[in-house]
Amino acid sequence: LLTAYLDLQLGNCYVIPLNTSIVMPPRNLMDLFAKLATGSYLPQTYLVREEMVVTEEIDNVSDLGIFIYQLCVGKETFRLQRRDQIMGVQKRAVENCHSIRHFENSFVVETKICQQ
Repeated sequence: LLTAYLDLQLGNCYVIPLNTSIVMPPRNLMDLFAKLATGSYLPQTYLVREEMVVTEEIDNVSDLGIFIYQLCVGKETFRLQRRDQIMGVQKRAVENCHSIRHFENSFVVETKICQQ
């Protein structure tokens, strides 16, 4: 139940727990093919924005599952946390941030990733 983002520009991997409120996984392989055929997984015209903060570097990606291992092996990999879930005082000064856009379900998600 993890999601991995591969930033092609930076060559970094980012790992976060799966956000099941926006990602609707198929029930099985036939369900996936049916939804692809009907266009259910094609992006629509709206955009969801979320903010993430890098919390730690992950040294060993082999513990994260075979798919994340294949995606992130040999790349710097970091754990992310949603900004609204971080407790304590947050400074909103000049930050080292970049954005990636990806297709989750039937819409585009723009994820802003900031280094602490």
